[in-house]
Amino acid sequence: MATLPTTVNSTSAGFQPAFQHIGTSDRHACALASIAIIASVSFDDVRLQAENFGMPKTGPYYQWIDADFIAKLLAHFGWVATVWKEGSNAANLPDLCMALVDYDVDWEVGRFVVIHKAKTTHDAKIIQYAIDPAAKELKQQIRTDLNVLKPAWYIGVHPMNKTTVKAGK
Repeated sequence: MATLPTTVNSTSAGFQPAFQHIGTSDRHACALASIAIIASVSFDDVRLQAENFGMPKTGPYYQWIDADFIAKLLAHFGWVATVWKEGSNAANLPDLCMALVDYDVDWEVGRFVVIHKAKTTHDAKIIQYAIDPAAKELKQQIRTDLNVLKPAWYIGVHPMNKTTVKAGK
């Protein structure tokens, strides 16, 4: 029986991720990069919008990046965020979320990654993978070894409903 690799890229095992990796070298900006990944916009677009919403131009940003701020940024780009939920088991995470990994209980901080469940392109099985904006090595940018990442908390994300206006109403 074949097993999925613990790290993936767009060519391995017929897997094509739905979201593209957007990295950041700013250790305080992984939440912004995660929003850029989900919204399919540039990191600079998210950072500029965050500044328009009151975030300072230079980090650290962690005191600004709370659930309300994340929800506001995601909503600007057409996405809805849930509240924080504990995520001790990767299998119980929603289909798409921003998760905190490398979480420090004493400091109540961690590093954001995007976790997505999707069908593989070669056999239509479900694969759960993480896109890590802080990963420097290519093989760690998109990975399936979620037990190594150990998500502690997450915010579920889904697209906003698009409302259409009927003519004459």
